Amino acid sequence: MLLAARRVSAFRRRALFRQTRSAGTSSDRFVYIARERLEELLDAEVGYLSKVPIHPFTLQEVLGLGSAESLAACILNDVPKRFAVRIRMIESLGGWDHIEELNKLHSRMKTWYRRLRLIDPQNVDLQHLTETTRAIRQEGSSTVGLVALGIYKLQRANGQYTDDDLNHFLDGFLLSRIGSNMLLDQYYARAPKEAGGLARKTGIISPRCDAVALCKQAAAYASRICQLHTGQLPVVLYDNYEAGKGACLPDSPCYFSYIPGYLRYIMVEVLKNSFKATLAGATAAEIAERPIHVLICRDECHVAIRVSDRAGGIPSDVGDRIWSYLYGAAARGADEGAATPLAGYGVGLPVSRLHARYLGGQLQLTTYPGFGTDVCVRLPRITSEQVEEIEI
Repeated sequence: MLLAARRVSAFRRRALFRQTRSAGTSSDRFVYIARERLEELLDAEVGYLSKVPIHPFTLQEVLGLGSAESLAACILNDVPKRFAVRIRMIESLGGWDHIEELNKLHSRMKTWYRRLRLIDPQNVDLQHLTETTRAIRQEGSSTVGLVALGIYKLQRANGQYTDDDLNHFLDGFLLSRIGSNMLLDQYYARAPKEAGGLARKTGIISPRCDAVALCKQAAAYASRICQLHTGQLPVVLYDNYEAGKGACLPDSPCYFSYIPGYLRYIMVEVLKNSFKATLAGATAAEIAERPIHVLICRDECHVAIRVSDRAGGIPSDVGDRIWSYLYGAAARGADEGAATPLAGYGVGLPVSRLHARYLGGQLQLTTYPGFGTDVCVRLPRITSEQVEEIEI
């Protein structure tokens, strides 16, 4: 079977294809290559690109890619490298090819890699790229549950990996995924509407992300989920401070340049955990006596958010399992479509910590047995410090 490969120029650099031109014209002809041979060449390129250093972007750099065309060039150059890294990460696991979920994820990633590499970077059809990036994001929506279940099954199948080994693997794999998704989502948000995009001026990044408003939105969303699934609502109190002001500023916004969707995700996951623990087995009177406190603070360099509850703390026998991907709903055998609105895949805390770390922040948890738990999120406000973390 022969496959028409339009992406001649991108492969020319590595002598994968020979370009032919019509006499007296400058237009590239199609180059036909056996599908099996193309797969061999792409696989060889995956091996090469997986070892090429990846440039960590700052938010300012991404904002500086001011046109859909510049973002398209960035995606076609950078995202395949990140896919290549994750493809090789899966292949580095002994016995991965015997695990259905890892096989499925590996196949999907090779397909996504192929789709992007067969787009000519010198002659990009923005509508086609938009369709491609949206398809990749939609098909990858279940990746967290899929890889968590696959890794859990791998551990049970051969026993050669410790929990620490596999949690470290998943941290690196999912951190790389966040970076790929950021670039794909930024392109889609910036792409013109005639190309199928959203035509947003700054894409998914907001130069005036309001941490106070986002915390309240996240709490309102998590509260609705709790009411729907438990019939109860938590009590949430807010405090808002700015260095040098000296007093609480209840209605004062906290603006900084950030990706609102990432902060919203972090806060929803943290608040769902606090709400769920607070409401479990509690009467209405007990809920009123145990409000969740959300504290938002900032100075010129950082935004710090603390969520405090009085839900009795995390049991000692749970320990560091709160940061593990191997004890959540996915690892217990739920399939890739089994996430619930209240519990998700059971890996909300470790994935939230990755989202905080991705742009130079931190998420830390302190539990007080018999009393409650504090979760603190600390994020940089200085744009030069908002740099991708691409390795664990």
